[in-house]
Amino acid sequence: MKNVKSLYVTFAISIFIIVTIFMSISATFSYVSTKNSIMENMKESSENTINTLKNNLTNLISSYAVNEYTNLLYNEIKNKDISAIVVRDYNMGKIVGKEAYIVGKIRIDGNIIDFNTKNKSHISSLKTCYYKKEFKIKSMIKKDLGHITLCVSDEKMKEELHAIIYKTINNTILISLFLIVCLFALFHYLLMKPISKIISNLNNTDKDGIPVNELPLTFSKELNLLNGAVNKMLYSIKSSRNILKKSESRLKYLLEMSPIAVRIAKNKGTKVVFSNHTYASLIKEDYVIDSDPSKYYKDKNEYKQIVEKIKNKEKIFNRLVEFKIKDKTVWALASYMSIKFDQEDSVIGWFYDVTREKNLQKELINQKNEFEAIFKYTKDGLALLDLQSNFLKFNEAYLKLTGYTKKELLTKSCIGLTAIEDKVRTQKAMDDVLKDGSKINFEKSCLVKDGRTVRVSLSLVLLPDKKTILLSAKDITEQSIIQSQAKLASMGEMIGNIAHQWRQPLNIISTIASSIKVKNEFGQKVELDDLLFDMTHIMEQTQYLSKTIDDFRNFIKDTNEKEVLSIVNTIEKTLVIIHSSFLNNNIKIIKDYEDDIEIAGYQNQLIQAIMNILNNSKDAIVENVLDDDKKVVHISTKIVNKNFIVSIKDSGKGIDKDCIDKVFEPYFTTKHQSVGTGIGLSLAHQIITEHHNASIEVSNCTFNVNSKEYNGACFNLIFKI
Repeated sequence: MKNVKSLYVTFAISIFIIVTIFMSISATFSYVSTKNSIMENMKESSENTINTLKNNLTNLISSYAVNEYTNLLYNEIKNKDISAIVVRDYNMGKIVGKEAYIVGKIRIDGNIIDFNTKNKSHISSLKTCYYKKEFKIKSMIKKDLGHITLCVSDEKMKEELHAIIYKTINNTILISLFLIVCLFALFHYLLMKPISKIISNLNNTDKDGIPVNELPLTFSKELNLLNGAVNKMLYSIKSSRNILKKSESRLKYLLEMSPIAVRIAKNKGTKVVFSNHTYASLIKEDYVIDSDPSKYYKDKNEYKQIVEKIKNKEKIFNRLVEFKIKDKTVWALASYMSIKFDQEDSVIGWFYDVTREKNLQKELINQKNEFEAIFKYTKDGLALLDLQSNFLKFNEAYLKLTGYTKKELLTKSCIGLTAIEDKVRTQKAMDDVLKDGSKINFEKSCLVKDGRTVRVSLSLVLLPDKKTILLSAKDITEQSIIQSQAKLASMGEMIGNIAHQWRQPLNIISTIASSIKVKNEFGQKVELDDLLFDMTHIMEQTQYLSKTIDDFRNFIKDTNEKEVLSIVNTIEKTLVIIHSSFLNNNIKIIKDYEDDIEIAGYQNQLIQAIMNILNNSKDAIVENVLDDDKKVVHISTKIVNKNFIVSIKDSGKGIDKDCIDKVFEPYFTTKHQSVGTGIGLSLAHQIITEHHNASIEVSNCTFNVNSKEYNGACFNLIFKI
């Protein structure tokens, strides 16, 4: 508790300080005014003396009347507050053989004596005097006759100023004492005595510390207002206490029914005096009253520290504590504070069971460790990018893919490592990720450290923080080679198909041209109508040839941009390309389009995948079926359970059971080397699954067409709707 002073002492000191301040201000003003007035008088007196001396000394010095002007100096210094007057007489100096004859009067210790030029104290008095005035004495013809030095003392001024200071101090003390005595009496009878009665009434309290009696009224309006306010407050406190007592049982009921565990402990938190049902459930005990709460803590010192903090008036909120209850670990978020319970200091604690959340947290940590292991050890290159495609983090597989060190790769960006021809597409892909959240199976050429260009398939996902992008990169250089080989094989197949498709139109054109030539050689007249008919027929055939060229050009055109396409329309374009090849081998294509959908995809790739499957069926039929009536390929489309299924069935006798699981592996083939390369079905599988978010299945089947039964392979292309 602070060192508190009596109000009387504080009041007396305050009065003294206030009076001293005001008297000091008044004294300062009087001091300055008096000093300025004395200074003005001193200057005015000095001017008067100088004027008197000027008028008289001119004639006296001219007449060499030293005694007369010495008496004049004495009279001037005697009647005025002048400390010294010294005259340098040039005329008399010439007579005595000096530059000047010096004569004067000086006041020493109140006595006026002659000025002595050899006396050091006299000389010092002239130098240190308070006010000095000097002037020259000139004759009527402006000739220098002498020089006068007048010094004024400040003794009189000091006396008057000291008198002011003494007077101020005396007045301050007297006025302060007078005011203190008068105000002390008023302060005591008008304020302190009534306050003492108020304090006496306030100290007369009941067991709850509430005053028993109301405060009495006094003759002071202000104190009556204070007493009235206090009485009103006391009435409110008493009413509130009654309400609190009535609510105490309700509060206990609410605590008992609380879903949060609550317990109250006395004796420095060592004895439970209240607990609700939730607390009993938390610690798995039916009766906990009078028990020691510390026995449930795994670390007994932890509870001692908590109680010590509560003792120091600290509050603890949401502290994670670990209980050991019947050999099981229970975690709880606990809060503690000090309260009064049954008029005794107690510790109340709230406990929220977070055991389930704690276990989930452990699972999340385990999952995080698993994800970090995947990130570190997966064969695919993984990297984290910022929104400008700069590398932030990456795994060893990505370093191996690019050939750079960690330090080098941190200075580069994904777009910076992109080949020039793919930079614009890559930047657009990054923009799509920021807009749509992801970009899947995006292919580009990547520049690696040794100067090589690696073809990679990227998947980019914007992470939930909206600040980083997860990049997954897979080296598909070998797959690109496979695709190129498959493309070349398909182009070879295409050229063969074009050769077959062109043979008949060229024969027709040749026949028409030969007929016209023969008629012309034999002199037969060619009718205009016949000629127009033949020309029209030739134009139809040339248009057909042109269309096959357009189909071929569209097929070999490489595009990396997805488009909205119809599955049935894509199948039809594929059938146009392979029509002649199937026709020359007497293979019938039977179509059963029950449904159709549109997807976002790469049409040329999808045509190539379907063409590879159909060519595989053609080769199986040519190799295994001799009867032309049994050479059939059945193509159907149907929606089943939110999946769009394209089913391609052939009558080629099926696939060997030992090989059917390997048909989609690169370079696997059951055909002769001159017939198959083993890359057609592998590429079809890649195009369907990786580029079109679909799946492909193969099996052996038996199917009926026009009441005839056929055995062969069945390829199902399954697109998600």
